[in-house]
Amino acid sequence: MKNKIKNWFGNAKIQKKIMIIYICIGTVPILFLGLFALSQERKTLMERERRNIEDSLSQGASQLKSKILVYNNLSDYIAFNHPISDVLIGDYDDIFSMYEQYTATVDPVLSSLKYFNPNINQITIYLDKDIVKHDTTVDALHTIEGEKWYREYKDSLSQKVKWIIDGKEKTSFSARTMPIMEQNKQKGILYLDVNYDTLFSGFDDISRDGYGLYVIDKAGNVLFEKDTFDQKAGNKTGAKKDGKDQSTQKGTEGKSRLSLKKLKEKMADQEKGKRSNYLIVSADAGVDDWQVIAYQPQKMMAREVQTLVVLILGIIAICIVTSVVASKAFSRFVVRDIKRLRDNMQAVEEGNMELMVTSDAKDEVGSLIRGFGSMLGEINRLIHEVYESKLTQRKSEMTALQAQINPHFLYNSLSLINWKALEAGQQDISKITLALSSFYRTSLNRGKNVLTIEKEIENMKSYLEIQLCMHDNDFDVIMDIDEEILQYQTLNLLLQPLVENAIDHGIDLKEDGRGYIKIIGRKDDSNIYLTVEDNGVGIEPELLSSILEFKTKGYGVRNVNQRIQLYYGEEYCLKIESEAGKGTRCTINIPQVLKK
Repeated sequence: MKNKIKNWFGNAKIQKKIMIIYICIGTVPILFLGLFALSQERKTLMERERRNIEDSLSQGASQLKSKILVYNNLSDYIAFNHPISDVLIGDYDDIFSMYEQYTATVDPVLSSLKYFNPNINQITIYLDKDIVKHDTTVDALHTIEGEKWYREYKDSLSQKVKWIIDGKEKTSFSARTMPIMEQNKQKGILYLDVNYDTLFSGFDDISRDGYGLYVIDKAGNVLFEKDTFDQKAGNKTGAKKDGKDQSTQKGTEGKSRLSLKKLKEKMADQEKGKRSNYLIVSADAGVDDWQVIAYQPQKMMAREVQTLVVLILGIIAICIVTSVVASKAFSRFVVRDIKRLRDNMQAVEEGNMELMVTSDAKDEVGSLIRGFGSMLGEINRLIHEVYESKLTQRKSEMTALQAQINPHFLYNSLSLINWKALEAGQQDISKITLALSSFYRTSLNRGKNVLTIEKEIENMKSYLEIQLCMHDNDFDVIMDIDEEILQYQTLNLLLQPLVENAIDHGIDLKEDGRGYIKIIGRKDDSNIYLTVEDNGVGIEPELLSSILEFKTKGYGVRNVNQRIQLYYGEEYCLKIESEAGKGTRCTINIPQVLKK
């Protein structure tokens, strides 16, 4: 029976096969797709809720910072007001004269500030002298010496505004010393009291149910707290009942509110990657290291998820019914697309690589057609990329080969110059000629692009010998090459351009001290590192960040880096480190390959 079914299915037309497969298993992927969409949508909702809370916190923190800045500016305006300070510093023969000066100078300024800023409850300047209280604007310092806040912050008050906020008493004010009075050896404290609820009103705009919020200072003191957890009875769970925090009550809603201690524990768990039934978001308030922390139970978002579940389940049910009913009607369209795909594949087999393969269908066959088209495009791109890469490599090799034009004539000419120099007793000329001959012999390398590191070092030594003669030996050369690396291969002319740059753009521009160039050769388990280091003028940071992008000519640093990556791969490169005024360090990284 099993063989009969297998044979029947194997001999059936493709349209019938598709119809049977579509009906039998088409519903399963749809079901899993729906579940996956549900899971992803739930994550999306969570992330969206997090972003909404972050945006709300950011706006609230921005408003708080703006208000604090306004009040600080008002405090600065009063504290650095010379007429006010002069009146407060002055000595008066009688109370009437003092009252007259305070009324004419101090009162108008402070009253106008309170008039234009109705959220300011009180502005008072406390003087360290025995005076009669003048309304709420001027008073003696001894009247606040018994206040808790003054005893606590007395020694830390300075010319900088100090904000003192009590979240339990819902009070907020700033205090500071009067700098102009201090310059005249007198003490004054500027006290500015603002409306507590208005100061933190920016956080009232967080329009969502079931969240809690804390504003704390760097010491962990609660400056402001708020929650919107509704109990079944309609009261706020953030309130207190009979002196006990309702977060300790039984019931799902009563447990939504978190104490600050519990919230910090959950934040620590969240940072460790532990799962939590709370969404917790924190932000910098932008004021005196204050921090804003908001949290929301994930169950509060269950309503939106429940609606989404119903919607997705409905869509899944509709898809299942539709797939069964429409499988037969639409199977022929699938076959048609498969035939078209086969025609396209056959055309590619015949060599038509420029064929455009597209499909508007959203089913698996349409995806297959588009995938085939993408694959074909990627193949064309890779072919083009490899072609361009090889072309660039050939151009680089041709640059080196151009230097081989009639090398024997060059060597013979240099030998003749050397012989003439020896005949004339010009040892320096002979030395330079031999160095130049050695340099070009290694550089040309019989047209080959690779040579041993030993040969590359010899080439670089010949070049340095010429440069030392040209510079009257006014810089030092330090060689620190491990002998173990000498028999490994490297590309031709990698070190010479770096040495040339070190001399031209580093040592030659150095104005004080003796310059040096240090050549270092090292290896690790798999790579070789060749370094050219100098103590020249260095490279400015803005130039250093883009130096490998400059279109230099010949064997410049960009050409060196490009040749390394073209020959060895993108993971190997030239790295340049420099500090302006101290020097430059260029390091070449190549793989360990023994010269054959």
